[in-house]
Amino acid sequence: MRLLDHIAQSRVPLLVRRAGALWRLPSACDFAADISRCPLRYVLTDELLRLCVELAYSEGDKLAGCLDLVRFPAEQLWIEWSDPVKSTEITRLVPQYTRQADSPNLRSGVLIAARPGSARAFRACRLHTFWMSRADPANPVVAAVETHIDLDRGVTCQPVEAFLDGGMVAVREPEDACVDAVLQYAGFRLHPAWQRYCGSAVRGPERAGVISACLGGVTFDVPIILALLLLLELKAGLRQLPVQRARLNAKRMHLHKPPLLEHIEVACPVLPMAGSPAGAHTADTPVREAPRFHHVRGHLVRRADAVFWRRPHWRGHLRLGCVRSRTVELRPPAFTPAETAAGGPGTAG
Repeated sequence: MRLLDHIAQSRVPLLVRRAGALWRLPSACDFAADISRCPLRYVLTDELLRLCVELAYSEGDKLAGCLDLVRFPAEQLWIEWSDPVKSTEITRLVPQYTRQADSPNLRSGVLIAARPGSARAFRACRLHTFWMSRADPANPVVAAVETHIDLDRGVTCQPVEAFLDGGMVAVREPEDACVDAVLQYAGFRLHPAWQRYCGSAVRGPERAGVISACLGGVTFDVPIILALLLLLELKAGLRQLPVQRARLNAKRMHLHKPPLLEHIEVACPVLPMAGSPAGAHTADTPVREAPRFHHVRGHLVRRADAVFWRRPHWRGHLRLGCVRSRTVELRPPAFTPAETAAGGPGTAG
């Protein structure tokens, strides 16, 4: 079962007893109705997820330079992916920003509630993050942190020390200009129920560790989500396969099992990731490399409203593999002057 189905079928509240008091904290069951009513649910293939990580942490023109093209495609949106694939890919690209590559979670997902920004387009949102753990996949966990994104004005934040007091805080990465530029549009705060609990339970020296653990679990999903939305907005050849559950659900209902949710599986067949080049040496067949043979990370190049994605590729001597075309042009959908007057492409009424 997908993470979205586990959330939709969740009925167990999260109750914590501490010092004689019983606290009810947010759990998956509190979002079951929202997931079931969500009009647009995406499940990413592993290939597309790897591409989104590459785009999020690419070289060349940064993702932040293309955020004016990004829109949220619906007022409510669900996005789900494989957590081990994401963790492994980020570890490969930016190991200093991630947890262990051996992720304790099977799947992750975000429930996005968007709101209109400038030109009536959905350019701001609040999102909640969910995980399905290896140890207990039937009981998904919802993050204590709410993520807020505003692609027009950014988010007004307080010092990080205010996080446990309910303040909206920012995360900055001065050593990585790419990540830092994107995170300027995001803010993070505790869910009010968690804030009340932490105000009672977390004291003194524990505060810094709790803040780090809470923010570290959600912060670096933001660039990946925005990279996906950029691809969707640019109509980048993403293959969207609706997964219909009518026949399967008829059988499940006959067996008195809850129905599964329909969703869209999103793949990326036209932007393959780089593999090992033909003729490259392996550990079993050592061959001296040509001096300039190396792997080049994928990177973005923007020219006005055209965005070019230079796929990861190998560069070097032809004996070690011939590099074919590796540039894909991504353009916003065509629009008419009338649409321009109404606010440009990608606007929503």
